[in-house]
Amino acid sequence: MALSGQGLAKRYGLNGYVAVQSADLDIEPGELVTIIGRSGSGKSSLLAMLGALTRPTEGNVLVDGHDVWSMSEDELATFRAKQIGFVFQFPSLLPNLRAVDNVALPALLSNSMDRDAAYSRALALLASVGLASRAQSFPGELSGGEQRRVVIARALTNSPRYLLADEPTSDLDEDTETDIIGLLERLRLSENIGVLIVAHDLRIAKRADRSFEMRNGVLHPAEIPDELIPEFTFERQFGPSICAPDLEAIPQEEAADDAVQLGSGFWAAAWRLLAVGGLAFFLIMLIDYGLAYYQNLRLVAERERRDALESLALAGLRSDVQTVRNLGDGQYELTIYFWNVSGGKPIYVMSSGVQAYVQVGNAWQEVTLRPVDKMDGSVVEVSGKQLYKFNFEARPERFTELLPHYMHVRFVNNLVVSPSKIPKDDLFERKDSYYVYLKPWNATDSEILKDMKFPGAPPTWIPMPPH
Repeated sequence: MALSGQGLAKRYGLNGYVAVQSADLDIEPGELVTIIGRSGSGKSSLLAMLGALTRPTEGNVLVDGHDVWSMSEDELATFRAKQIGFVFQFPSLLPNLRAVDNVALPALLSNSMDRDAAYSRALALLASVGLASRAQSFPGELSGGEQRRVVIARALTNSPRYLLADEPTSDLDEDTETDIIGLLERLRLSENIGVLIVAHDLRIAKRADRSFEMRNGVLHPAEIPDELIPEFTFERQFGPSICAPDLEAIPQEEAADDAVQLGSGFWAAAWRLLAVGGLAFFLIMLIDYGLAYYQNLRLVAERERRDALESLALAGLRSDVQTVRNLGDGQYELTIYFWNVSGGKPIYVMSSGVQAYVQVGNAWQEVTLRPVDKMDGSVVEVSGKQLYKFNFEARPERFTELLPHYMHVRFVNNLVVSPSKIPKDDLFERKDSYYVYLKPWNATDSEILKDMKFPGAPPTWIPMPPH
């Protein structure tokens, strides 16, 4: 049974920037597939569509011949929880929970097994990734490689049929990277799961059953050479030069006598006409080629400009919840941050509003949120890390407890990003969602500690990875 993407395309923004176009990809159980390519080439967008994290603009994602995106929201959530395991670029472990709690959490949230079975499964998975002795450790006590092993174990908790990994070794040293890739290879054989890895490194792609290359949103089969080159480069070819044949000399006819004979200059005139016509044709073709070459350069420059803008807006600017503070009586203070990590490039942000929601049943109920810092839509330059505060009230009569005694809260931040202080056509729309578990106003520490284990007092909030 294959996970199949057919004709997948994804467009973003007001101008319809094409991140992925007409991509076809099948992944079989037990198969290791890799996608390589430059940053901003569309690899992560394709992976998100295959994993049902983002809806394709065009095309279908099929499992067992059924269209994933024809499912209801509840069915989609179940599909993501039980059929797909995700390993993101950053570990995204919950810092207040132990390694075994982080691994057991997907089973508890999806109700795929009871508490005892979930923790038994978590301990077995940690042992399979070589972390049996670190099960009771908190993420802050683990190395980068150990955290990544915990993430892989967590992705396998619900026995998914497919594992999707987005740059799983990008921030690891070479030895740890080798261990993690070897671990994924062993697990896909022992668990018979299909594994798709998005990566930059040719050495990772070399170990796959099949490899693909993403270039400017287009997916191509990749042939990896036996001798790995140190840097993976893309060269654009604009075709061979246009050449014209040499022109032959025009023969001159001599008159036999002073009389002008009918048709005596025909061949001379014909050769001259042919030469002039050939030269004109050559010049027309040369001009046409020059215009095509220039237009292609403009298209390439525009595509690279849009790629750079997307990379700056998505990778150069980080944004998340800094803290949530309990003010009492159902009143809270939210602090979010914008962090320019682009290496000194200017980033300007115009925020169009932040909203807060509490999950009630299967729906999101909006709650009142007001900015403490003035955010009136003006353009703000982000340099380093900048904080913005909001007050909100969360006192729902009832709420969904994904984590015992805690509210499931979502903050949505709509913003426009640009590298220009006075933007024109260099705008990128971005919508961020931040998820947290929030301690209710009426919950006591003693009630929470009966069901949850924390190293100290129950925290006011616990961050969640994007989902």
